[in-house]
Amino acid sequence: MKRSILASTLALVLSSTALANNYAPLSEVREQIKSPEYTQQEKQLVVEQARIFLEDLYVHQYAKDIYYGISPNGHVNAVSEIHKLIDELDAISTDEMHSRLTKIFKAQRDLHLVYVHPQPVRSYASYLPFEFDKTSDLFGNSEVRVSNLFESLVPYVTDSRLPEVGDKVVSYNGKPIHQVVEDNLYVGFGANEDAGFIRALSAITRKGHALSLVPEDNDVTIEFISHATGETYTTTIPWITRVPATSANSESTANVGQLLEESTNFEADQHHSIKAELDTDSGAPFFTNPSADPEVSWAIREVDGQQVGYIKLDRFRVVGEIDNSLRILSELLTDELADTDALVFDVRDNPGGYITYADRLVQLFTPKLAKPTELKFINTKLNYDILHNTIFSTFGPQWQKVLADVTGTNARYTDTASYITVAQNNEFGQSYYKPVGVWSDARTYSSGDVFTCSVQDNGVAKVYGEHKRTGAGGANVMRHSVFSQYVGAPYFEALPYGQEMTVSWRQMIRHGHNKNAIIEDFGCVADKHVPKTLESIKDSGLGNFETIARDLLSEAPNKSTVRFLQSRVTDLSTAGRTFSLEVTNTELVEIYLNDVKVDVINISAYGDSSKTVEYTIPASSIEGQVRFIGLDGGKAPLWNGIRYFN
Repeated sequence: MKRSILASTLALVLSSTALANNYAPLSEVREQIKSPEYTQQEKQLVVEQARIFLEDLYVHQYAKDIYYGISPNGHVNAVSEIHKLIDELDAISTDEMHSRLTKIFKAQRDLHLVYVHPQPVRSYASYLPFEFDKTSDLFGNSEVRVSNLFESLVPYVTDSRLPEVGDKVVSYNGKPIHQVVEDNLYVGFGANEDAGFIRALSAITRKGHALSLVPEDNDVTIEFISHATGETYTTTIPWITRVPATSANSESTANVGQLLEESTNFEADQHHSIKAELDTDSGAPFFTNPSADPEVSWAIREVDGQQVGYIKLDRFRVVGEIDNSLRILSELLTDELADTDALVFDVRDNPGGYITYADRLVQLFTPKLAKPTELKFINTKLNYDILHNTIFSTFGPQWQKVLADVTGTNARYTDTASYITVAQNNEFGQSYYKPVGVWSDARTYSSGDVFTCSVQDNGVAKVYGEHKRTGAGGANVMRHSVFSQYVGAPYFEALPYGQEMTVSWRQMIRHGHNKNAIIEDFGCVADKHVPKTLESIKDSGLGNFETIARDLLSEAPNKSTVRFLQSRVTDLSTAGRTFSLEVTNTELVEIYLNDVKVDVINISAYGDSSKTVEYTIPASSIEGQVRFIGLDGGKAPLWNGIRYFN
């Protein structure tokens, strides 16, 4: 729930005093946020490493030019601009180098491609004490309104009027707000119309200085219209800066294999940690229950006399292995949410994580085999060398093959390949059998895009968009520090002063009805647009949730059901060797033992009275899996499920 100013002030009074020691008005700490002065050799190193990223690794470099065109004040060709910088570097200061590189990277409108400033600059971030969001009025026209107050920052605004949640933004530093959005499209990283708008709003209310330059002024002047009274008022608000306790870099704990599957963004990681300090708002429309996975919460809500399940997945991050997170979600679906009539799966504001997690999650909601996302490289000698002559050669022969097939040719891209096979993508099987809706927005990004697009491409669920498109982050992302550590010379050298860069390395390709479409810039188009409005800001999205729920409940229910009488994993020594399941409205049941079809049972379970299917594991099988697939008379899949034994 969004908090009022009074509630925000009380929250700060009751909080610890530690927060105040980590935040200060920008005017008081501006002089601390300075880059070290680089030698000419250090500048040459940084710019050359940026050239390698932009020219030899950046997979979207051609697609971006086509999508946005070239404009000196908009999108620029990254390769030509980096070569201009190289030619002019002798006459350029350290600060100008950082500014030019920041502009080149940001102008690609790609949160996977970022230039990270050095320490101590990268550890600072400046915020206004509120967030803006795009809303729609009664006629469908876009507005900008205050969507949230950061309660911990409210007391730093001592002499100015603060807006209320829901107040409409008219102008920002004297410019109409829609003009300000337009001016920030190429500094906010947002791809496509929806994400560009949303990211532009972020760019004018928060600036993580790892990626963004320090604001020129210490405050901003904003004109608002009160949603409560209709009064127009103008107020000046200071930038408030998070001062790092230390300047230590945050290092990833993932292994190099996991990093190859990563699809998230640097900006989101920094904002996630800061927002957790500033705000207790979960983003859910109502109270939710925690789960064993810190990224997952859930609830059951009654809508028109029926029970609707709700799951919010904050990020596609895992504690331990992806299997563990999938198991937690699967058990949540088959236990706590089993008797619900529909499910809303909320990935709004989800910035991404592991691609294979997003791909594998789809199987929990479909009777068919879910197909994983495919990716491709640009055809360069460096990509070939990395995949054939370094430790990266051990992470899948499919990547070596697609590069070997085009080396020495004029092909711009390789063929596509997947991280995992279809069989590996479906090792858990279906866990939920009722209608499912995926709730997304323009901040659904990266692996959030993967999941949202994949439920469409696999025909699994309807997508309900707070905005018409998702954030459109269509690649796996790689860090320069990983390349410098595991590839090294002659291509990569460590950057000075804790600097970092990330690059979109492999481009994601869709399938199914969207075959060969890319996710980057285009995103996933919502099947139904359920826009944010003033009312949905005020009720934290509860009304929109109920709109989605009613639409799902109006769908014809799947009359075919299955109930397994054994747990997902069975110990043969204690539970016996026979699996039993009760089914309704199912003609045939196919049975696969360790992916080999061993039986087809004509169960002819018509109507709502269940029939029992039993299968006894042969004595020769010590451990493995049994997959059951229910079919109709035309052999179309109705449901599936997997049980493991040992």
